[in-house]
Amino acid sequence: MAAPPQRPTHDSRLASRLWMVVSGTVVVLLLLSSYYTGILRTPLDYAESKAGDFCRKASDSTENAKPRNCQDPYRRPGYLIVPPEQKDYRQTQWMPFTNKFLDSHPPSAAYPPKHEELIFNDTKVPQEFLEGHEIPKQWMQIAVAEHKRRLKALDNPHATVDDYASMKDQGGLGWLWGRRVVEFGDSVDRYEAKYTCKEFDNEMYFPKVHPIEKFPKGICEIPTFNLTFVVFHSAGGFTYRPDWFWYKEMRIIPFEERWKTVWKPHEAPIQGPNGRPDLLLWQNGLWDQRGFQVGGKKHHEPNTTVGLWSRKLVWEELNFFTSRLRTYVQMLVDEFPGTPMMFRTLTYHQHTGMSDAMMPEMDRVGRAMAAKYGHEVFEWARIIQLLGKHWADRTHPAEGAMSWLWGNMVLEYLARASGVGTNAGGEKRYPYFEGWDACHEECLSEGGF
Repeated sequence: MAAPPQRPTHDSRLASRLWMVVSGTVVVLLLLSSYYTGILRTPLDYAESKAGDFCRKASDSTENAKPRNCQDPYRRPGYLIVPPEQKDYRQTQWMPFTNKFLDSHPPSAAYPPKHEELIFNDTKVPQEFLEGHEIPKQWMQIAVAEHKRRLKALDNPHATVDDYASMKDQGGLGWLWGRRVVEFGDSVDRYEAKYTCKEFDNEMYFPKVHPIEKFPKGICEIPTFNLTFVVFHSAGGFTYRPDWFWYKEMRIIPFEERWKTVWKPHEAPIQGPNGRPDLLLWQNGLWDQRGFQVGGKKHHEPNTTVGLWSRKLVWEELNFFTSRLRTYVQMLVDEFPGTPMMFRTLTYHQHTGMSDAMMPEMDRVGRAMAAKYGHEVFEWARIIQLLGKHWADRTHPAEGAMSWLWGNMVLEYLARASGVGTNAGGEKRYPYFEGWDACHEECLSEGGF
């Protein structure tokens, strides 16, 4: 017979109740702990986040408080100093109009006048107006002097780039070593690069890439700096070679065909330290101007608008020119991504007038296209406008003051693209020389019309 179930004793009931009380207390404590920790944690998190925001803002404020000077001296209004004697052309320089100059008051400007007759003489610009961070550095003087020093130090007429490699950082010009400047333009661009090359005791050479054309591609190499200029000669935007084309040696006209057959730019030594050109200048104008003039006379009567030689662009020419220029620039952008690019403003002829009325219109298109693609403007041609005395012929600015200015400007922009830093202009020009992107947004402009 089974034994009857035992009833719980007093001690076991007490232990069970005690366990339930303890368990409940633990649960309550855990809930309270979680609740109050959340209450306390929320203000702590908030305080930490506000402290982080404060530190970040303080850091940003410190950075933003540092003065920014992104002024391009060659795009400011100014005065081109050209020495009266041709032999002194290496003293040519651009003087932006500073407040020091704008506030100047020479004795000759006094009223009432102190002398009966005002007589003006061709004297030197006082040095006080050529000092300070607003005046662009005279890069050509610096670079040519260092070039000649390196030649003398090595004393080897057959020296190569490798022989000069140990000197690359000397003279404060280490940033120039290995740089590549590329131009897509016409004979004006070729002449200026050739003249600049001569200042460094080197000659531009022209690879034989076509049986008739002589200058589709020009290369200048300066071993002392491992610096190279490459110039690709364009023949304008016409999409074929018309039967009436006036220049017999220019056999290939469309730039698409020139790219494939005679330029072949990626076969040229155009890769700088970043694996791409360090600076690219582009323009198109003179060849299309002549094409419109010659074609207009060929297809229209001389008493019609399009049959005139001295005239503006007509609408259909403007529309065609703009479309072809856009295709041209897009091709450069696609082929050279990440390369600092500039529109080189258009030169006029030595004896200009109504016959050049197309040129400022084409120049405006170039400026607008540069703005569209985020390219800056190389104002060399605007600075030298109407200085026909300094032209070599009807079309080309001559070797001398005009080419010296060109060299100074190219080296200024190359220094900026190279990120030479405050060594180039000091703290007062920060961050202009901290790399192309540092001031690119501020330097973008259509440059008027």
